[in-house]
Order: sequence, then C-alpha cells, then structure tokens
Amino acid sequence: MNQYLNDPDYLFSILTALVKKNGGKITLSKEEMDDVSKGDLIGMYYEPKTGNLILKEVEPKDMLQATTFIRDKKETDKVYDN
Repeated sequence: MNQYLNDPDYLFSILTALVKKNGGKITLSKEEMDDVSKGDLIGMYYEPKTGNLILKEVEPKDMLQATTFIRDKKETDKVYDN
C-alpha cells in the first residue's frame, strides 16, 4: 500500500472521492489544519471481501505493532531450499 501513498494521482483520487462523498464540499478551518502534526498517522487498508478502501487514524503504538507484525510475517513466509 505504501506505493499508493507516494502516488500523487492516487492521493488526488482519494481526496476527490472524499469530497464527492461529502456532497461536493469539505471545509477545513485554519484551526483544524493547525491541529495536524507530523506525529499524526493515518493507516490505509484494503478490505478484499468488499473492495473497500479504509482510511483510519492510527495511534503510533498501533502502527508500531502493525509494522512489527508485517515484518515478522514476511520473515516466516520465507522458503528455504534444503
């Protein structure tokens, strides 16, 4: 999913879908924009059963657990020749 978050066209598509879903307009106040920090994390998840894309605020501790889980899963998925 990381490659999608680095793709400006994909991110613009997400923003466009969010605006359309909200009736064609989203207003963000200066205070709301000021409230965003580099420490804020958003997770992007794909739900295969429904095809839905889920954007969710993630706590840093939860993000660390997810990263560890993914790294550990990749290590256990390795196949070695005997």
